[in-house]
Amino acid sequence: MANITKRNKSYQIRVSCGRDISGKQIFRTKTWKPSPNMTAKQIEKEVNRQAILFEEACKNGFVSAPINFSDFIDQWVEEYGKKKLKKTDLDHMRSMLKRLKSEIGHLKLDKIGKREIQFLINSLSGGNKSKGLKPLGAKSIKNYISCASSIFSYAVRLDIIKENPCRNANIPSEQRTERDMYTVDEARVFLKHLTEKAPLKYQAYFILAIYSGFRRGELCGLTWDDIDFENHIVTVNKALYHIPFEGNVLDTPKTLSSNRCLKLPEIVFDYLKRLQNFYAEQSRIFGTKWAENDFVFKRDDGEVLSPLAPCQWLKNFCKRENLRYVSLHSFRHLNASLLIDSGASVKTVQSCLGHSDANTTLNIYAHAFSRAQAIASEALANNFNLQ
Repeated sequence: MANITKRNKSYQIRVSCGRDISGKQIFRTKTWKPSPNMTAKQIEKEVNRQAILFEEACKNGFVSAPINFSDFIDQWVEEYGKKKLKKTDLDHMRSMLKRLKSEIGHLKLDKIGKREIQFLINSLSGGNKSKGLKPLGAKSIKNYISCASSIFSYAVRLDIIKENPCRNANIPSEQRTERDMYTVDEARVFLKHLTEKAPLKYQAYFILAIYSGFRRGELCGLTWDDIDFENHIVTVNKALYHIPFEGNVLDTPKTLSSNRCLKLPEIVFDYLKRLQNFYAEQSRIFGTKWAENDFVFKRDDGEVLSPLAPCQWLKNFCKRENLRYVSLHSFRHLNASLLIDSGASVKTVQSCLGHSDANTTLNIYAHAFSRAQAIASEALANNFNLQ
């Protein structure tokens, strides 16, 4: 409630406007001076009316804390990001936070509304040549606005602002594109070159990648106790991430649903057993110079293999063998495509890939499911002719 104090011939109206980023309560004041010909009763009525109007203005965000968005981002990182988010998630957001600061960091937190957010979206979409900022695709823009929304939601919870300006933002629709991955024939050629020319650890790595669809961090985070040779089951319950300036960090998988067990073909375990025996021999040869640990995929000295290493190795291998290069993540898409073509349901593919939501699976592989359905429909028509 507003506090009114008489000061000589004027009145000071004082209203609480929430708290600043340090938690200190913020007060805003307004001075009102009555006209000389007003009676005492008129003054009392009008000053109370002015107090109500000023308090409403404060509540609606027209009068609030003068905090730069850039400064609040730093506070959000310290108070929320470092305490609530995984290191890997926060690291992934750092480049987004840097660009958000560049785009709207100079604006006062309470002055950023839906119009400013729309300007931000337009700038992300079109790029900003003066600042050397490149245009972003629809998916990236969605991630940026989601990141900004998290920050504004935190400000709302602290009563620094009244509403989140990112809510119901008009984000460009994502355009579905064909996933760039090997065809079945290309995959067979790749495997032929792989098994004839590649080091054993990369033979095992990419064969497992194709048959499992695991993410690169999940592959590098595997330890031998995750490998059930008897029942041919591989368990994912952790992942290895590379964080700049920190190195390799072992953490939980991307989502809760990423914790999963998959039964895989015997050939996968044949290569893993050969790799395990190879490490045992390497340990005997190198002695104390060999780094003892339980990771499945290792460097030549026995240390854990960084999730960045297979990506660079794949580029060099494809160039050397004159093979078409596709990203490491495309082997995950290849696995999904093979599952779908074999008749697997959306729920089965979701479970195998470790997606948290079946809609995610359907959205990513909608074309593959449509193709499989068309093939099934054609087969039905050929085998069941009503004419």
